[in-house]
Amino acid sequence: MRTVFFIALCWLLLLPGESRATTLRLSTEIDLLVLDGKKVSSSLLRGADSIELDNGPHQLVFRVEKNIRSNTRDQRLYISPPLVVTFNTKEVSQVNFNIPRIENDKDSDEFDLAPNLQLLDGDAAVIPLKVDILPVKITPQGIDYERDTQFYNKSGKTAAVKGFATMMADDSELLSKTSELDTPPRQSDTLIEQRLRYWFLQADKPTRDRFLQWAKDNPTQ
Repeated sequence: MRTVFFIALCWLLLLPGESRATTLRLSTEIDLLVLDGKKVSSSLLRGADSIELDNGPHQLVFRVEKNIRSNTRDQRLYISPPLVVTFNTKEVSQVNFNIPRIENDKDSDEFDLAPNLQLLDGDAAVIPLKVDILPVKITPQGIDYERDTQFYNKSGKTAAVKGFATMMADDSELLSKTSELDTPPRQSDTLIEQRLRYWFLQADKPTRDRFLQWAKDNPTQ
């Protein structure tokens, strides 16, 4: 049950302080990997044609995937490098992807070198953005896009957002410093209990109140 409390508190900390009012329209050509520093669950996107965002700064990591004609006239699946896009939805109610024409090997090669994509609002006006290619580390277990995005956001590069890197930081490293807790943990405390106290103390009063109400409504069985 302690683990459930910790997970619930972390999600409360990630909730925006105001209602969500921006619709991100998805596309069959877009494979969304990371949203605002956090890995996107495939179950979240399954069958969805859009997702809701709060008004404010956002960062997407995604790949473009589509069938194109190869030099031999056969079709093949083109997958772009992972792209990082940063933008702001403060005055935007809808966000649409506008991907340039990618129909053959020449188009895909040009897009790989210069991914000149756009984001458009509901009136087809261009939304200012910053775009970059995400450097990834290939391991025997594959690519961890969330971790690579964290490293990118700490780099200060074109589309980096330090706020998302801080929000998604590894709290095991944070808790290695005793100064981050009001009082030193008792020897009997578990790491989960330490983490729970740490994140609770970082939250503002409304967030703490929501969590306490959740804990009251979900007593330990």
